[in-house]
Amino acid sequence: MLGENFVGLSDETLAYAEDLATVTLGVDALDRKLNQTSEDYDGVVCINLGWDKTAEFSDWSDARAALRELAARALTLPEADRRLYYTQACTSIDSFCAWREGKLPRLTDQVSLFLLSDGAPASEKYLAGQCKKLDAYFDMLGYKGTLAERTERWKEENLVPREDVQSVMTDLMNEAREICGEFLPLPEEPYHVATVDGGPFSARSEVLKLRVVVNIAPTYTRPSLKHLVCHEIYPGHYMQFTLRRELWKQGYAGADGLLSVTNHSSSSCFEGLADMGGRFLGWMDVNDRIQEIYSDIKSALGTTSSYQLQVLGWPEEQVEEYMRQWPLLGGEAGIKSRMEFIKDPTRAALIWSYWRGDQAFLNVMDRLSNEDMPRFYDYIYGRLHTPASLAMFQ
Repeated sequence: MLGENFVGLSDETLAYAEDLATVTLGVDALDRKLNQTSEDYDGVVCINLGWDKTAEFSDWSDARAALRELAARALTLPEADRRLYYTQACTSIDSFCAWREGKLPRLTDQVSLFLLSDGAPASEKYLAGQCKKLDAYFDMLGYKGTLAERTERWKEENLVPREDVQSVMTDLMNEAREICGEFLPLPEEPYHVATVDGGPFSARSEVLKLRVVVNIAPTYTRPSLKHLVCHEIYPGHYMQFTLRRELWKQGYAGADGLLSVTNHSSSSCFEGLADMGGRFLGWMDVNDRIQEIYSDIKSALGTTSSYQLQVLGWPEEQVEEYMRQWPLLGGEAGIKSRMEFIKDPTRAALIWSYWRGDQAFLNVMDRLSNEDMPRFYDYIYGRLHTPASLAMFQ
């Protein structure tokens, strides 16, 4: 359970969520049947925490007809935020089906309709503004030289050798768990840290295996590992998945929360919540503030890079060279990892979810007081959200 005054979903909405979960797994099954080319393909549903009913669809038009019926039903649900959320969720999955039919070729339309987020990429003006924030922090620390030189000094002073990444991150995870337990109910199962050398990600939470896998090909600082702990484990993705499943078992939350759906209307808030982890824990010093800006630059630049590659048609070498103009952590391996991500047509739009998710949360959190936070935790951990339904919190 979450807060003392936590309010679960109505019986009508719980029944609706079961039907949506069943249809979503049907869409996933159809997509795997038609498009899976290797065992590495994540599909539409990349994680299933326990829902076992799957609709059977003969083709995309069949699936889209079921989603239209669900969209109409969503408008009758008793909770205002669920009416909005589920209408948008149906739009999101239907748009993915339309894309698979070849009817949604523009990347910016995919971002807008898959994620229900602003499809515009980050501008140079925005990135330059974030760089000015870094300069201000480095001035406070007494660093001299260009931003690139000061970035390199900060990275060297905080660098974690690759052979120490697993142990350092494990220590940070244990510390984060203790703090997280002060405001969220903790799972009994311990989480673990594993490493891999290479891949299209920095870290990946494999909740069914109770572990996070960290790609040690890029370089890491202690603050960046701290950020990964908050994002992937406490109070981020592991807590999100754990509470979704537990609240569903207790009859408070919807069955659709058992599914992690790629390119979905909930993706931005899923990632945004995880990125707020350090703020939720109150676990941020000046180096963590600096890391937060670097993470934002990485997320924002991800949208620009995907747009350059997929819309403007830039060659990969030109996209990579543009990335090098900005203060990115992780080195060349980090750039290569990002390129692997955005080259995948099933992930090119998803890259927007990180940056737009952060903005969705900050826009709401900027108006909250400390007294609002217990109810806010109930709202964000107890229900799935789009940026629009998140903004309905009062």
